[in-house]
Amino acid sequence: MYFYYLLKKYIFNFLILFFGLSFLFVVVDYTLNFSKLPSYANLQILYIVYTFVYAAFMLYPLSFVFGFLLTLLGMIKSNELVSFYSLGFSPKKLFKPFLFVSFGVTLVMFLLQSTKVAYVNQYAQAIKAHMKYSNKDLFLKFNNYVVYIKELNPILKIAKEMIVFDVDKFEVKRVFFLDKAVFRNDIWIGDAKEVVLTPNKWIFEKKKVSLLEHFKPKIISNLKKLDNISFYDAYLSIKYFKEIDLNRILSIVFFKIVTPLSLIFFMGILFYKTPIHSRISNIPAFMIKSILLTIALWGSELIIYKFAKQGVLPYYLLWLPFVVVLILYFYVRRDND
Repeated sequence: MYFYYLLKKYIFNFLILFFGLSFLFVVVDYTLNFSKLPSYANLQILYIVYTFVYAAFMLYPLSFVFGFLLTLLGMIKSNELVSFYSLGFSPKKLFKPFLFVSFGVTLVMFLLQSTKVAYVNQYAQAIKAHMKYSNKDLFLKFNNYVVYIKELNPILKIAKEMIVFDVDKFEVKRVFFLDKAVFRNDIWIGDAKEVVLTPNKWIFEKKKVSLLEHFKPKIISNLKKLDNISFYDAYLSIKYFKEIDLNRILSIVFFKIVTPLSLIFFMGILFYKTPIHSRISNIPAFMIKSILLTIALWGSELIIYKFAKQGVLPYYLLWLPFVVVLILYFYVRRDND
């Protein structure tokens, strides 16, 4: 019974903080960008929805800890926490409902960020740019192909002035010239002028072609900027693309993985250090310190991520705060169990 009782209290407080922080982010962002948005109400609503989902991805780890602290504050004030300890409950047992919720939500977020939902920020930016969001002058190697794209719209999945070189080792076998190509069913389709290079002559032919399977527009776009990438597309990028910047891709992936895990185990440290009664401890001071330390931990991950994404720091440094928190968690747990 205790498990479901604590589970219910924590879920309620977590949802309050989760939606509250996300809506606050949306209000601030919408206020700052209102003049840049299209006048159409449906596009503004879509922009708000995309921004809310993006904020949810960024802020849900903070909501874990803030919702946890709010739950603890209520339990301390109502003497529930000291009552649980008086009945023989261990900190390890009482912490299980909090772990269950936080790991469950993290798993759901990981699954969502393995799909196209991970690109909601790009969708929002495209609306703000009046659907003119594009990348220009892309030059990439993909399997046995070298591809040049004059202009790519990753949202509409359209490429303009695409040139595809079919290369066997160091020798060019064929070249495809496409004025326009559309990405459908995981492959690029368009009318092309094919040039076959033979030792004696060049053969020209116009035909409809389907080529570059798995050469996804969002992956191409993100390999140029790498503002964001889904887990699945990160896997495809590493598997299919040659000479890509692994530091930038892995920085994004590790930031998404490590940040929630760091805050979950930091939540465990706070639980073991929580004063059980307001009469013998300064509860407001403990809450303020906990909030500041939470923001500092989240901020440190964010700063390392920003530097790692720019190539200033190696991506594996993102694991440093997590490792420190994990060591402290098991150290504190050993002393209190």
